[in-house]
Order: sequence, then C-alpha cells, then structure tokens
Amino acid sequence: MTYARCPHTFRPLDAGDTVSPHTGLELPAGWTEGVTHCIAMAGARASGKSLYTAVVIKQLELLAHRFKRQIRPLDDSTRERYTTHYETPLYVEMRHMAPTPTSSSTDAYQRDPLIFTLGNWPAPDGVDRPHYLVLRDVAGEDLENHQVPVEDLDFFRYADLIIFLFDPLKVPQISTYLSGLIPHQASLGGNPQDVLDNLQRVLGDARPALAVTISKFDTLQKLATLPEGEWRAIMGNEGSSFRRDTGWDYDTNDQIMLNMEIEALLRHIKADDLLNQIEMLYPDERRRHFFAVSALGESPTGEHLSRQGIAPFRTTDPLRWHFQQHGVFEKPKVSEWQ
Repeated sequence: MTYARCPHTFRPLDAGDTVSPHTGLELPAGWTEGVTHCIAMAGARASGKSLYTAVVIKQLELLAHRFKRQIRPLDDSTRERYTTHYETPLYVEMRHMAPTPTSSSTDAYQRDPLIFTLGNWPAPDGVDRPHYLVLRDVAGEDLENHQVPVEDLDFFRYADLIIFLFDPLKVPQISTYLSGLIPHQASLGGNPQDVLDNLQRVLGDARPALAVTISKFDTLQKLATLPEGEWRAIMGNEGSSFRRDTGWDYDTNDQIMLNMEIEALLRHIKADDLLNQIEMLYPDERRRHFFAVSALGESPTGEHLSRQGIAPFRTTDPLRWHFQQHGVFEKPKVSEWQ
C-alpha cells in the first residue's frame, strides 16, 4: 500500500514505483515511501493565486520552525522556479508579480508542480514517513477558458484540496453592492463564476475538498474605518473570527465560526449567484469550507508593494484545514492518563 501519488497527475501510485505510469517521468528517489498532499490552485485572472503561493510557502517555513521541521524545495526545478517567479519579485524586488502564462505559452513554468518537503509525520498506518506538499498553479485564463481540453486540467479530479481564490470585487453583485464604499478598481480580473463553471466541467463526478477563499480580504476590512453605518459595525466587530488572525494556532472551533461568518457575509453583500453555484457544485457541506485571506495585508500601489511591507492574514488556514486531518503541523495528542 502506498500513500504517494504522481506529482503531475495526482493519480495513485503503486509501492516501489520509480517511474510514474501516468506520465513516464522519473519519480523523486523514495517517492512512494512518503505521503503526498496534492493541492491545486484555482481562480480567475488577478485573483491572487501567485501572490498567495509565494506568501504561503514563506508562512509554512515559519510554521515548520515551531515544530522543529523544515520546508524545503524537493528538487532544483522547484527551487529555481519558486525563487525566480515567486520569491524574487515579491520579497526581493518588492513589486507586483507578473501574470501566470497560459499553459500553451513556451514559458509556462507552472506546467510542472512545485514540490516541497514537510518533514516526517505519522502516516495513516501509524509509521512516521516523509510528507510532501505538491502545488499546481494554473493560469486564470486557462481556468476561464472552456476550450482548454479537460485532459489538460484532469489533475484537479485527483487533488486532495482545491484552493479556489476569488477577489470579492470581481463578483458583479458584490462590486455593485459595495459601489461607492470601496475605491473603484480597474477591471483587470476575470469573473470567478466562470472558473466555477469550468471546474464543474473538469471535475465531472469527482469532489475533492474545496477551500472557497476570499483573497485580498484587506479590501473588505477597510470598511471598518468608515465613519458610521452598518459596515463599520459588521467589519469593525472585534469578536468576529474574520477580524482576527489566530497566528500559528489552528483552532477547529475558530474555523467553524469563520466558515459560517464568511458565508453569511457573502449572503449579506448579495453574492447569491456565487453561493448558489458553489452549493450546486458541492451540495455536501463537509467537502467545502469558507476562508478569508490577504497575502499582502495592503493593496499594492501600481506595480509596487505597500511601504508597510508584507503582512499576511490567515494565509495558512486553507492548507491547515487539510493538514490537520492528517496530523501534519499538529501536536501529538497526550493521553489523559499521562
């Protein structure tokens, strides 16, 4: 029995495989002895997938230190692509990242997965094994385009988790409802509902866990600074889960509250079409969860980041929703008799 899957297709592997039967590509040494966590990023253009990827890896590195583990690129390809396309633009040059190229582009660096080591953790058989995070990013244009062959996106069907990021101001109903409350933004991003339509086509009858994630949540948090009115009361409520970051402590009860609050917030701002679409795609509430994140903490000015720096908000929550079910980044449970 193996807990490993092909890093390109996310399909299961057999114990002892050294070459993926699904791609013919050589697998990393000892790959089938470990546990893979296959994560697919989904979102329309300008939804913040690349920003989120860049920041969440840095946040996981800090989280791992608390558990005496290290997050490291597994291979030179991951190291080079993460450094060049994610880390350097954001953390070294402090500028907005370039859009992810379409899969048909010659420079489509995201065609190969990003693979990171997570250290050793218990596997389902109780044996400590190496765990790996496999991240696949996809250009927003590909996810909005219903002409992209299903085979090119087939890995979504076999993912452990799909992180569906959407900019709330790119949902037409939300944008209309908040018109005048939030400064107008140039319409560069795509409609997240087009992505959900395409996901339905790609997934067929498969239903990987879905993290429905508001990106750029800092834009909504600014409503708490309004001089008066319902939005100051709603977004300024210090008791709300979406107002506080639990830091490195993942709390299941807090996540339950956050899930309900974000869904209620979306209903309040008239995102009914989006929510109804999600409910039709994922009628089983146990397979979906609502999150709110901000990779930067402050919107960029043009191509440059805020001078206040990068202040991530709840970025690890979607991943930890998955990880906590597998005992990764969880403290061992101590028997009540000890």
